[in-house]
Amino acid sequence: MVHRSLLRQPAGQAASRIALLHLDAAHAAHARLKDGSDTEALHDFRVALRRTRSVLRAYRPWLGRIPRKLRRQLRALARDTNVARDTEVMMDWLKTERRKIQDKHRPGFLWLQALLGERYEKSCAEITREVLKDFAGMEQGLRASLAAIANTDREVAPTPSCAEVTADLIRQHLAELADHLAGIGSVADAKAIHATRIRGKRLRYLIEPLADELPAAKIIVGRMKQFQDRFGVLCDAFVQTRELTAAVEAAGAIAARARLERTLGGKRPDEAANVLPGLLALALRLRNETRRRYAIVERHYLGDRAGRFLDAMESLAETLAGQA
Repeated sequence: MVHRSLLRQPAGQAASRIALLHLDAAHAAHARLKDGSDTEALHDFRVALRRTRSVLRAYRPWLGRIPRKLRRQLRALARDTNVARDTEVMMDWLKTERRKIQDKHRPGFLWLQALLGERYEKSCAEITREVLKDFAGMEQGLRASLAAIANTDREVAPTPSCAEVTADLIRQHLAELADHLAGIGSVADAKAIHATRIRGKRLRYLIEPLADELPAAKIIVGRMKQFQDRFGVLCDAFVQTRELTAAVEAAGAIAARARLERTLGGKRPDEAANVLPGLLALALRLRNETRRRYAIVERHYLGDRAGRFLDAMESLAETLAGQA
């Protein structure tokens, strides 16, 4: 929670205080990562890191004291959790599909589930071993740098207000988001869809700290959460498609090795013969689900609907500029 005078603060001080709040959230989630039973810890840790990075990126001209090394370390920490996150997304989807799987396809389902479970445990062990250690050192340096900026005397280093700078940033992010929305033509545009989701996320992170002071911002944050959810499940489908493609390739390699061994006189059973049908059935279900998720995004945000969605945020930028 940011105190009421946020908009009147110098941009650097306001941004550093927002970043410190996100760093506090990362610290709390980081402590929970040690508890293997806390299924939300990784998600909360990643979100807090993203929010911190987003503030540092957007307000960079007013946060010049943040060493590049710390920025790189923060980026590396977020990247190091990608495998665990992608695996978790796939495992969660499989849980929703469990009851829909036909008996003849169950061997493929169980094979993939076991494969993902093993990889998830391995990636979580790496997080426990590396990320927990690396975050502690990075946090200390970043917290000190942000605190120094937050406590800078305004008279010594005058800067534009948070309201003025954030109004400009919202307009810049809106223009980028509009361009990316216009670049989506079909469900095949996975890269464009992913980039659009990222731009929307960054825009939401800009607006969210204003919700306590501006009622319009609170309403927009709710709409942006819905935007993220809809684009998020669609992007998750692309992750799931990559996972299934890799699984089919792995199963195919197993089948090829088994055939070769049988040809050479070995007795190794062809395990993949029972696995592949289930994987292909999952791929078909996922293709249909991906199309359904895209249709929802198309219905709410693409074409003529994009302008109506973005207009409210343009009005918010005008309101902020008027308070500068």
